[in-house]
Order: sequence, then structure tokens, then C-alpha cells
Amino acid sequence: MTTIGSQNSYKISAQTNRNKRRKSTLFSSDPQTDSSPIDFILAYNNKTKDHKDTENNNDNFATIQDRQRESFEHYLQDVQGLELECVKSTIDESVYVKIHTPFEVLLSTAEKIRMKLPVEKIDKHGNDSSANKESYWCRFTNWFKKPFSLDAALVKDDIDYYTAVYYSSNIKRFEPLFEGLHGSKDLYFTPSERSLLTYELLSRAHFDDDEDHNQLVPVTQRPAMNTVVGLETGLRRPGISRLVTKKVYHYSFPLHERLADDLSDVDDSHLTDREKLKRHWATMRQFFKFQPLSLIRSYMGEKIAFYFAFTGFYNQMLIPPSIVGLIIFIYGVATFATDQPTSDICGSFGDSTYMCPLCDKSCPFWKLSENCFYAKISYVFDNTATVVFAVLMSLWARWFIEFWKRRQAFLQYEWDSIDFEKNLEPIRPEYEDEANKAGSSRINPVTGMKEAYIEMRKRIPYFLIAALTLLVTVGFIGATLFATIVYRVQMDYILNATSAKTYSAIITAITSAIMNLIFSILISQLYYWIAGKLTDLERHKYQTVYDGSLTIKIYLFQFANFYSTLFYIAFFKGKFDGYPSTYGEPSSSNFTEQCGSGGCFVELSIQFFIIMTGKQFASLLVEFFLATWRTLIRMCCTRSDQQPTKQWEKDKELEDFHSTTLLDEYLELAIQFGFVTLFVVAFPLAPLFALLNNLIGIRLDAWKFLSKFKRAIPFKASDIGIWEDVIVCVSYLAVVTNAAVIAWTSEFIPRVAYRSLVSTGGSLTGYVDWTLAYFSISDYNRTGTMTSNVPTGLTYCRYQDFRESTGPYYAHTSMYWNVTAARLAFIIVFEHIVFFTIYLIQWMIPDVPKDIQDKIDHERYMEQNERWNNKENEEKHRSNYSHRTSNRDDVSNNHTQSPAKGGVSSPLEGKRKRSKLNRIKVLPQDTG
Repeated sequence: MTTIGSQNSYKISAQTNRNKRRKSTLFSSDPQTDSSPIDFILAYNNKTKDHKDTENNNDNFATIQDRQRESFEHYLQDVQGLELECVKSTIDESVYVKIHTPFEVLLSTAEKIRMKLPVEKIDKHGNDSSANKESYWCRFTNWFKKPFSLDAALVKDDIDYYTAVYYSSNIKRFEPLFEGLHGSKDLYFTPSERSLLTYELLSRAHFDDDEDHNQLVPVTQRPAMNTVVGLETGLRRPGISRLVTKKVYHYSFPLHERLADDLSDVDDSHLTDREKLKRHWATMRQFFKFQPLSLIRSYMGEKIAFYFAFTGFYNQMLIPPSIVGLIIFIYGVATFATDQPTSDICGSFGDSTYMCPLCDKSCPFWKLSENCFYAKISYVFDNTATVVFAVLMSLWARWFIEFWKRRQAFLQYEWDSIDFEKNLEPIRPEYEDEANKAGSSRINPVTGMKEAYIEMRKRIPYFLIAALTLLVTVGFIGATLFATIVYRVQMDYILNATSAKTYSAIITAITSAIMNLIFSILISQLYYWIAGKLTDLERHKYQTVYDGSLTIKIYLFQFANFYSTLFYIAFFKGKFDGYPSTYGEPSSSNFTEQCGSGGCFVELSIQFFIIMTGKQFASLLVEFFLATWRTLIRMCCTRSDQQPTKQWEKDKELEDFHSTTLLDEYLELAIQFGFVTLFVVAFPLAPLFALLNNLIGIRLDAWKFLSKFKRAIPFKASDIGIWEDVIVCVSYLAVVTNAAVIAWTSEFIPRVAYRSLVSTGGSLTGYVDWTLAYFSISDYNRTGTMTSNVPTGLTYCRYQDFRESTGPYYAHTSMYWNVTAARLAFIIVFEHIVFFTIYLIQWMIPDVPKDIQDKIDHERYMEQNERWNNKENEEKHRSNYSHRTSNRDDVSNNHTQSPAKGGVSSPLEGKRKRSKLNRIKVLPQDTG
């Protein structure tokens, strides 16, 4: 009894604390003056006249915008039942329309969008006893996670409930929780749910769009019009988005909660959810903590919460490869001194070996020992452990996807978005305007109503233009790549004539990579504008389709923009068929660029490091300054006596949260994921750099969304959308690129071939000499490609290839074909092993964890059991059965009449009718 009493007192205390917390959240605008929660804000600039009530204003409106605004607000109040309050700004001529949605309207809207509401408390049996039976592994993991766990103020203390889709016909199932869930009906729906439901009403509310109407008559004096007739005649248009596009309203947004400037001395129990997130989440001091996903979802909605959940999970999955990559890097640094090929290059063999010029006529001869510094760097990133790392990262890319699906399934269950049903999306105002200008419309086959429509044959040319523009911009990227190649050749030639020739290769690689990064960032900004214009021309009907098309364009461009140089260095540079005297002059059109003295792998590593880290650093700086520039301008240009005092005035000054805001954030992750997986073999520290960048980036995003952007509409979602498909494609491509980099760019395959076919005892002694072919100086004289500075007494030079030592054509040796076959065999074996392992993992690990699937099945069982045992349904079926039975008796009486009065005309017809009656008779038993 004592235990039960203490538990009840704890529940009452927790319930009281929840009510206080939720009430302060709900009345976030101004508890002193606002008697009802503010669910949405509409704002416009009223420079010409005050906003007056229509009942007291019989004059004609001055503008079409005034009439449309009045029509819209009339619909919100009289048809949808919303409560509106207009207030003037204290600092400018803006007018704010505060919208409150009554509980009954929220409940009706929840039914229309099939929202899930609580129906039954989840009874957690034996929590105390189960805690004592935890395995040692669970205890260890809990102990290990303790420093990273969330603060107690962020842990959700509400009792969990099973949920079901709300139906007014079954209201008795939900009614007990209306008052008991959080203390009152006003607290039943969370603030984000209220904002979402209100937005659903605003997006479907209509206004008079007859812009050619000459008599601007107030709404109350115009004849009533049926909504369907108004839509079919084009006089009434739905949606707040159209009004914002037409500048009838300048802003529409949910209201942020208050955010105090100084939270250091405030207890967590007195903080709003926004302030809790600011203290415990949107700060670098908490970078090592887990994210409060439930609170993020409650405040910002599932769509944004899924982004932060994906980013946080991605960061957690980056920890193992970061540790392994660091170990491999340390191993390379610690063992390069014991590498025999590196010792040969840096020793007497390198001092006595002259290498052939890398271009004809203008490039000088050079000693192999000049490559000593680059050989050491190359070994650090290109050793036996690197191959193991490539295999692990190829598998990791797929493991990440599979484990994210499981994590996503857990979040879908927790957030009630497994059976998420997307509502019928409103038509984009821009699409409707284009269709109205062309006078094109049709009857929607889904709704049966007349709507704006643009035929596909009129849109196809713009799709072709978009594809052609994408190809042209990719070609422009190729042109910048060619310009970078020319720069590298000329810079290398200039440096070789100076005292810095020893470091000419690394200087050229670094400066060219920086130039490529600058070009990539500048071209990206230009292409963003081009992609937006092209997507506008395609005239997509719905916003989600528009966002998807824009996403594909931008990602494909960015893929070519940031990865083209890496693909060129890894698979094309120095791989063309050529030998000394056939390379060409740098200024000629037939010039074939060769890898520098350090080799292609070193250049790939340097290029990868600069582009990846430079892009991430630049992105963080750009995000920070873009988020703060409006604040700085406002602080400089606004007088101190005109600072906003109300929450809606503060929110109006923030950046708009557009549908493409998350696109930029996901794009950064997708590009980084490509760096981490596609070419990670060239730079094992890439996962570590990505992790460090993301730890900063995720807190920067949290700070922006809480402090610098208007509160986003808390849209529901069930996953991360099209970005999951992008990540899946990149993960499969990573297997191919890692295999190809090891086979064609690194020295792994030639070293294995030398150990297997040439060396005795697996030693690499003589490996460098084995990889170098001979070229006669006399053939330079014969072809007229001799450089002016030839070392005295030099009869031949060396170059890296497997070719005959005599001319005139220097054909490939049999060893070249053996090594080439080994390269191809490695790619095939590598891919098959990795893909087989991937498919085995997919078969062994289901996308939905078993415990989550059991919970889902239990909820479906409860819902099905509720439907079958519903007393009202039984009464309805019983009455229907009685009605059908009486009708059957009437029909039977009619059929017993004489043939002259319409009796049964044939035995077959009688059998068919008796069969129908039998089915009707069985129906009540089938339906319960």
C-alpha cells in the first residue's frame, strides 16, 4: 500500500509539472494578454489604411488585396470556425492576424487528415525487476553511454500511449483522454500539432480571386457562392501560399516560443521547450551529448526531426571508421621507414637513376631520388592496410544504410509515422498562374473538380532544355578541369627551373586543388540560380515534385563539380597509352598529362584532402554569415527605441524557412558521404575529418533553426525522402570506385605481382627497378623531342611502365598484360565478395527490428479488435440486415405473382436471384 501510494503521488506530481510546462509552452506569445493559444500568425503591411472589421466598414476596399484578404478571413471565421484577432505593430505599419483554432475544429481537422491520437496507456510491467535482470553487456553499454546521455530536463516524462486514427463515429474511444491526457482540452494537442492542423485549414481556405471584378464590394454585401461552383468558375482559390505569393499577406508562420537572452540563472523547470533546446542542444558545449529527438520532433515536427536524427546517426556511424582510419594512418607513418621500395628511391639507386622528362622538349630530366619525399607520403596512404580499409569502408557504406533503416523504423513507430498518409497536396500557385494565362484546365480525375492543368507536351521542351543545360554546365566543369591541367603543367615547368624544383609537384598539386575548390564554389552559386530557373520553367504542379526535380539537378551538378577532378586523377591521368617522345608539348593540342614525380596516388590524396576539408570549412563559414547578416543589418539600421517587443514582431524579422532550406543541409551530407566512401582509400582520415565537421555543423544547424529562422511548419514525414535513394546509389558506387582505385591507382597489385612472380621469399628488393622501363636517348634525337639540358654521358632514362627497352614502338611486355589481368581480377573478386557480404547482411538483418514489429502488430491487433467489437457497428449491421431482409421479403412476394405480372421468366434467372439472396443472407455473419 505504501508503494502504491508513493507511486500515485509521484504520478500526480509529474502530471502537475507536465501541465505547468505545457501551459507555459502553449501560451508562448504573451500569457498576460492572450487568453487563447496562438496557433498561427499572418502578417501584412498596411501603409494605406487601418485594418477594420468588416461589420463596421461598408465602404469599398481600396485594393484587390484588401478584398481578397477580407474574403479569406471571412472564410476562416464563418466557414472553418477559426478565431481571429488583428493587432497593429508597435514599431511599423505592419498588421498581425493572430489565429486561434478551437478544440472542436482541431478534432474535426485531425479526423480529415487521419491523424493518430492516443487511445490506451502503454503498461510497462516489471520495470524495476527487469532492470535487475539486465545482462552484463547492457550494463556496460549503459555505463559507457552515461556521459553522453541527455540532461534529465530533456527526458520525456509523459506517459506513453498507443495511438489510432481518429474517427468521430468512434469518439467514445478517445473521449476519456480529452481531459485526462494533460489536464484540459486546450492542452490535449501539442503546440506543433495545433500549428500543423491550423496550417491544414489555412491551406484549404478559399478567397475571392476575381481580379477583373470592377465593383470592389465587401464580402458581407456580395451574394453567397457555393465553394464547388466558385472553384469550377475560377473565382475562388484555396491556400495561404497563394495569398503570400500575391503579397496579400507578406508572412505566414507558426509562433516561436519565447527565448530569453540569458538562461544561465534560470532553472530548467521554468524554461520553454525552445529555451531547453537552446541550453542543452543548440550549443557547442553539448556537442558530445545525444540529441533530444523527441523534443526536436515535438517543437519542429517530424520532417526536421528526421534530418537531425539522420545526421546524428551518421555521426555515430562515423566513429568506428574514424578510429580505424586513424590507426591505419598511424601505421603508415610508423612503418614507412621500413618500406623497401621507399628506401630504394631515397637511397643510392634513386641517386643514380635518371628519369625521363614528363613532357617533350621543355621538361627536364630528373633523378628518382627527388621523389623521396613523395614516396614517403605515398606509402603513408598506400600500403597493405589501406586495402583492408577499402574493404571495410565499402561494407560500412552498406551497413550504414541497413542500420539506418532499422533506426528509421524505430523512429517511425515512436513518432506514429509508419502508416503516414500524405494528404492531397495543393497546387503550386505559380503552376496555376501559368495555366490560367494559357487558359488551360481539366477535370481532376481524383477530385472530379475543374482545376488548372498544363499538358505534358507543352512541358517536355523545358525538360529537354534542363537536361541540355545540365550537360553544358558539366561541360563547363570539364573546361575548368582542362584549365587546371594547363595550369599544373605550366607551373610545374616554371618551378623546375627554380630552386624549388624539389617541391614543385606538391606545390603544383596544392595550388591547383585550391583553384579547383574556388571554381567549384563559385560555379555552385551560379548553378543554384540556373537550376531554380530551369525547375520553374518545368512548371511542376506540386511542391514536393518541384523540390525533387530541383534536388536531382543540384546533386548531379555537385557530383560532377566536386568529384570530376578526383575521377580524372584516379582513372585517367597518366593512364593513356604513351611513352617518352610521345607525350607532346604542353602548348600542343595532343599533349598527354603524366602523373608528377610523386605519382598519381599522392596527387589524388592531396586533391582529396584540400577539396573535402576546404569545402567543409567554407560551408561552415557561409552558413554562419548567412545566418547572421540580417541580424547585423537590423542591429545597425534599427533605432534602439524601435526594437520589437512582441514575439510575433521578433519572429517576423527572422529568415523564412523555405521548403528548400533542408535541401541545402541534406546536400552537404550527401556530398560529404560521397567523399567518405568513394575515394576514402586515398585519405583514410576522411571519416575523422567528416565527424569533426559534423559535430560543429549539427550544433550550427540547431542554432540557426532555433534563433535565426522563423519557426518551421511542423510537417509530418515518414523518412528522409529522396535522399535515402541518393545515399543508396552512392554506397553501391563506392564499392566500384574503391576497387578501381586500389587496382589502377595504387601500387598494391604490382607489389603482389612482384612478390608472386619475380621475388624470392616475398621480398620487395628490386621492386622499383622492376617497375621502370628503359628509353634510349637516341630516340629523342630521332623524333626531335630532345630537351636542351641533357646530363653528360646519359644514354638512357627510365619511366614507370612495362614496355620493351628497344624502339621504335616500345611495345608492352608480357608482364604488363599479367599485371593488367591481375588488376581486372582484383576488381571482380573485390566486388563479388563485398556485394555477397552486403546481400548476406540484408538477408540476415531485417529493416524493422523484431521488437518494433511486435509492437506494430500489437497496435494493429488492437485496432482490428476494436473495429470488430464495436457495439455501434454491431447495431448498424443488425439494422442493415433487418432492412435487407424486409426488402428480400418484398421481392419474394413480387416474384410469386403470375407471369403476366412480372414473375420469374426463366429457371436461370431464378437461380441467379436466389444466389444473390443467399449472399445477402450470409453477409451479416461475415462482417460481425
